[in-house]
Amino acid sequence: MGYTTMGFVAGVLLAAKAGLHHAPVWAFLTSAACVSGTFNFAIVQPVAERVSIWSVALLVLGINFRYAFYGFTMLARWRGVPLLQKLFLIHTLADENYALEAACRYKNPGANLLYCLALSAMNISYWILGTTAGAVAVAVLEGALDPDVIRSHTDGMEFAMVALFLVIFTDQIRELLRHGK
Repeated sequence: MGYTTMGFVAGVLLAAKAGLHHAPVWAFLTSAACVSGTFNFAIVQPVAERVSIWSVALLVLGINFRYAFYGFTMLARWRGVPLLQKLFLIHTLADENYALEAACRYKNPGANLLYCLALSAMNISYWILGTTAGAVAVAVLEGALDPDVIRSHTDGMEFAMVALFLVIFTDQIRELLRHGK
């Protein structure tokens, strides 16, 4: 469910700082097209500055290049998976999905595939819901508040992604220390 919270922050930043008309629609489209929290956070400034589409494409490629390596390690696991399901799994292979799918202990290929598909469907749904809800919240608030006030209250929200990783890292270290490994 961290996807919903992080997505909400990404949607708020996109709507408050990118200066887009119909920000909830853009939040929905960007989160559905590119399941990458890093991308959704990084795209705010280039969109606000109205950089070229080629610069955005280069940004997407640079940020998401690591997913190709994730995909290579999943090829054996996804051998024989129908094409549409495989394309969906590839599209949704973000950092968190990769970690959970790689750690999946189901030996039965059918159960493993079902696990991966369900996990991917839930995670992308949470991400889309969060980003869209964040952008909708800002759109509603902009009707009642000055957009500059909203923008000033979103300063520092970019740190939410770093904070999430620090919490996860700390939790993993505590778990290792508790088990004496």
